[in-house]
Amino acid sequence: MNNILSTVIDTLNASALSHFIMENAIVFPALEMAHFLGLCLLFGSLLIVDLRVVGMAKTLPMERVEVFINFAVIGFTINAVSGLLFVIGDSDRYLVNILFWVKMSTILIAGLNTVYFVLRVKPQMRAGINSKGLTKDAHLVAWASLLLWSSVITFGRLMPYVE
Repeated sequence: MNNILSTVIDTLNASALSHFIMENAIVFPALEMAHFLGLCLLFGSLLIVDLRVVGMAKTLPMERVEVFINFAVIGFTINAVSGLLFVIGDSDRYLVNILFWVKMSTILIAGLNTVYFVLRVKPQMRAGINSKGLTKDAHLVAWASLLLWSSVITFGRLMPYVE
């Protein structure tokens, strides 16, 4: 496994895109700003959706809350692209960091949670069911979403301190 990882890191480090990201004084900070903006869109939107699903802001109609799902998707897309560019630019920093892999695993689990949300909870929201009428698994999915994405943020913030 180490040989494969070393080969991937060497290949990425030798790429023109890696050199562009790491040697241009503006690119990496711009990626950091984009990643933070994506994080704000993603997590801010999920807070609204998930907290409404668990029963907060009961006067806010579920149909209105559903709009924020689109902002979460935009935020996730920004983070996926900027995160991928971080890895390409500085692969020997990220790919050897255990918290990077913990973060990626948590994102995968959060993604599976999101798939379940889309298949099971979103149809209930579209039907106009209020939070009391949502199934118990809807509440569990919302709490899991908050926990998982909070963990992703925490792991990301801790990565520079774990080498």
